[in-house]
Amino acid sequence: MKQRTITIFLILLTLSSASAQQNFFPILGGQRAGTSVFTFLKIGVGARAVGMGEAVVALNQDATALYYNPAAVSQLEKTQLSAARVQLPAEIYYDFMGISRHISGRHYLGFSAGILHMAPMEETTELMPHGTGNYFVYQDRFLALTYSTALSDRFSFGVTIKHVSENLAGNQMETVMMDLGTFYWTGYKTLRFSAVLSHFGPNAKPDGTYIRRVLDHDTGEEDEIESEFEAFSPPTVFRVGTAMEVIDLKNHRLTLSGQLNHPVDNAENISLGAEYWFLNTLALRGGYKLNKEEENFSLGVGLYLPAGPFKLRADYSYTNQTHLTNPERLSIGLVF
Repeated sequence: MKQRTITIFLILLTLSSASAQQNFFPILGGQRAGTSVFTFLKIGVGARAVGMGEAVVALNQDATALYYNPAAVSQLEKTQLSAARVQLPAEIYYDFMGISRHISGRHYLGFSAGILHMAPMEETTELMPHGTGNYFVYQDRFLALTYSTALSDRFSFGVTIKHVSENLAGNQMETVMMDLGTFYWTGYKTLRFSAVLSHFGPNAKPDGTYIRRVLDHDTGEEDEIESEFEAFSPPTVFRVGTAMEVIDLKNHRLTLSGQLNHPVDNAENISLGAEYWFLNTLALRGGYKLNKEEENFSLGVGLYLPAGPFKLRADYSYTNQTHLTNPERLSIGLVF
């Protein structure tokens, strides 16, 4: 009876949130857009996850779980290795690599890294709009270490410590962040529930100072003042998600997932996802995001094939964007 009550409550919560999002969401945080730093951490990495609308905190997927929910790492079998590339507009690329491994007993470790980068760009000025001959570099990077443990057969906990840095034309900025995640099997069929706090850390600002020009209203001349950069918060987000196999047969499996996202720098939104597996080899995926201005639906496909002592996973996803070029993602994974 208790399990049924929990299930009904989760379903009603999801439905009521979805029905109210047109009126309820816009007044809760939309004015905070653009108020955080290191926003590259908001970019989805895994093609499987993005193909399902990133409604994956309650899924035991692959090593990209290191990016979404550190507690899900203890749900993975054997050693998992994943690498992904995201092609963004303006020839900007985001590369990700993650590996997770069972250490002993109920203990698991993982390592992940990501870099958002572009080719060196030529500097331009008002007087030299075609270029000065000088070039600058832009890069965002993170390195992360994850620990996850299965405290019981139903409940898992995970924590990630990561160093995040940015280089924008020589302006350096860095900080340390933390992810905390939980993973809970409710006991009702395959229904599970997760809560994750991601990118939690102190405010950050670039090192050094800059010259600020201020107009002197008495003389009409500009004064140069040496000023420090202003600090802003990281893109912390709290996610609550659930998932369940509504069809779980020998040759067919259909998983549905839902997720409520509460970011510090924007309005709340909901992600919905679905994944169908045939013969545990071919996967078809779809996702939809509610109350996201730029993104809406996504599609994906995956293959899971044996390759000698390894199992090879290849995933592809497509995301529909309203204004920008639709990004494509490719992920490759190994299980051994």
